[in-house]
Amino acid sequence: MNARARLSFTRPMVVGSVSTAEAWCAACAAESLPCDVVELRADGLPADTDWAVLAAMHCCRPVLVTVRHESEGGLRPMSPAERLRIALALLPLASALDWEIAQLPAAQELVAEAHAAGVPVIASAHDFEKTPTLESLLEKEQAARALGADVAKFAFRLHCAEDMMTGVQLLRRASGTTTAMGMGPLGAVSRLLYAQHGACLVYGYLGNTPTAPGQWSAALCRQSLDALGNEG
Repeated sequence: MNARARLSFTRPMVVGSVSTAEAWCAACAAESLPCDVVELRADGLPADTDWAVLAAMHCCRPVLVTVRHESEGGLRPMSPAERLRIALALLPLASALDWEIAQLPAAQELVAEAHAAGVPVIASAHDFEKTPTLESLLEKEQAARALGADVAKFAFRLHCAEDMMTGVQLLRRASGTTTAMGMGPLGAVSRLLYAQHGACLVYGYLGNTPTAPGQWSAALCRQSLDALGNEG
């Protein structure tokens, strides 16, 4: 499969996230993986990584490039210039690019470069403490669209069943392609629920290291979605 494979976001796809060089190399060496998309968490890799070498590597699945900001769960601090430099260096590898909604105003040149290369932009927002109100989530979704997002992605901490239903309402009322996921003890269950209500991406991890609280392995996500009757 070409690394630049087009992603349609028309069905729930399992994302297998990797955040270490070892896990990325293992993913590239595999002939098959229990996911539809591999997320390369570049923020988890050392600052002295040779990004050009990574960009030239081949993976059997389309690659989602993420260079997460520290304030929203990034695995190491980076300056805005370093984040942009890494994202641009990895753009030839990417079938999609994840950038935070809050950081999009300062990344419009990156968004333009991604779109010119045919790479959709996933605009994300994370709340590790609580579930935001439905109204605030919908406002962020609209802001993301105005800043060039092709997909809006929301991750938030769940404390109760009512919190979980906020995500369902978000998916029902969003104006475009959207995905949502819960974090914490209810996180795994919410990810399957949201897939049933239109979430286009279900995140798990490859290897041994989760990249977010409440994350299942990609293989378990795949098995669970298949058991629920989702294709793919």
